[in-house]
Amino acid sequence: MAENLLKNLTINESWHNADDFQPTDPLLRNWLLNTGSLTERLQANCLRFEVEVLNQQTAEISPDEVQYLYGQFGMVPQDTQVREVFLKGNDETWVFARSLLPVNFLNDEMSGLMRLGNKPLGKIIFNDPRFQRQSFQLVKCPVSGLTQEKLGLRDNQLDLWGRRSLFSFKTYHMMVAEIFLPGSPAYANL
Repeated sequence: MAENLLKNLTINESWHNADDFQPTDPLLRNWLLNTGSLTERLQANCLRFEVEVLNQQTAEISPDEVQYLYGQFGMVPQDTQVREVFLKGNDETWVFARSLLPVNFLNDEMSGLMRLGNKPLGKIIFNDPRFQRQSFQLVKCPVSGLTQEKLGLRDNQLDLWGRRSLFSFKTYHMMVAEIFLPGSPAYANL
């Protein structure tokens, strides 16, 4: 896996509405479209679960992310904290997660999210009924694509899949994107 900390890794491939774009493998599709806590599902598939924090800081986000997080609601883009982590099961890296947290949301409602450290974001989101998940978008990251290159997956021979969705909290929105990496149980049938 990547040897240096990733700094603001944008997922470069095109996102699609989940209704129009899905993998054929039923297990992978189930992992991508499951609306429950990914953290809990990964924990159920291993003896040792760990969050490795790669980056958490206020950073510039891509034009696509600006549109997804702010533009579709007619909101003016604002400072955004980017949190990038690897989710690991039994010491194997299974998921790369990139979360976008508007700084105003953190300051006004959820300052504790700024100091999560190696605690899973999902533990907070899925244990607070004020968070409401919106519909999924899916992405396919080809072997020769820029996202896999940025993740340091030079020897991987598998196209990777990912998902993103918004979580609404009162008038605020935050984005969580997850790319399932080659060792993930999501690919057990492939």
